[in-house]
Amino acid sequence: MRLLANMFSPPTPEKIAERELQQMRLTLFQAERRLLEAQMQVDYYRDLVAFLEDVSATGVEQVVDKRRAPASAEPAQAPRSSPGLITVPVVPSAA
Repeated sequence: MRLLANMFSPPTPEKIAERELQQMRLTLFQAERRLLEAQMQVDYYRDLVAFLEDVSATGVEQVVDKRRAPASAEPAQAPRSSPGLITVPVVPSAA
């Protein structure tokens, strides 16, 4: 149906740009999502390597004892962020 409509009135550059803009926004969203998933995977493997290094260096008993220590004794960690990325605050909608 669209092909038939395009034969009589071809899409204007504005319509083409609007369609491409929507496609590029979707592509950007997907790329940002892949980037966040990759960062989560990097954090996971970094923590796993640190854990295994601790176990091989000090033994499993000391690592387990250190991890069982109450969370209140340890200072709260600042959230991790990648250089060049900003954190956008979430604002509840009024809808």
